[in-house]
Amino acid sequence: MINHSVETQVITIDGPTSSGKNSVGFLLAQKLGFQYIDSGSIYRAGCIFILRNNISLSDNEKIIAIFKDLNIEIKSNGSFLFYANEEDVTGKLHDPAVTRIVPEVSSMREVREATKIIQHKLINSKNTVMTGRDIGAEIFPDAKNKFYLTADVEVRAKRRFQQLNQKDSSVKFEDVLEAMIERDRMDSTREVSPLRVPEGAITIDNSNLTVEQTVEEMIQCIK
Repeated sequence: MINHSVETQVITIDGPTSSGKNSVGFLLAQKLGFQYIDSGSIYRAGCIFILRNNISLSDNEKIIAIFKDLNIEIKSNGSFLFYANEEDVTGKLHDPAVTRIVPEVSSMREVREATKIIQHKLINSKNTVMTGRDIGAEIFPDAKNKFYLTADVEVRAKRRFQQLNQKDSSVKFEDVLEAMIERDRMDSTREVSPLRVPEGAITIDNSNLTVEQTVEEMIQCIK
């Protein structure tokens, strides 16, 4: 059974890819003095070790073992640093190879169960803003403040395209849009913890909002 302090407060932010969860969650946590956790980074950290150990994606047993042995710490030095098994992996979380395998790995039921235990441990003694795709629905369904961020798929694809284009000018917008539509389909139809609006969550469409405006709206809701 998972226990965490009754005084600990967790604010959940769910939503599809490039809905601004991370930027919004990070700024909201800073304004509230909470720790910030992108739950997707836990899956990504596990994928780093899967790749490093040349584990096949068909080897469920070894993949599950990676996540059961995963020790995650969030450290702060003005920004949030992500440590996995005592190694700072912050700069490796969005490597293309990790991004490629994370949807398949994160759809495994046993991986999600192992990650849920990690998520509960991480908020054990600190007020937390946590972002993801099933945080308000599955991980912390009793959270007092739950949000669901969304935006038009073309707006989200444009945001993602701008990020990727800074690193690789050969990226095409049409490819990014197509990949995002497919990721949305996978997330919303997967058997385990499909993406959905959590019960009791406040939905914010930030297609035409800045990060700051989105955070302001959330703070008003929290107050």
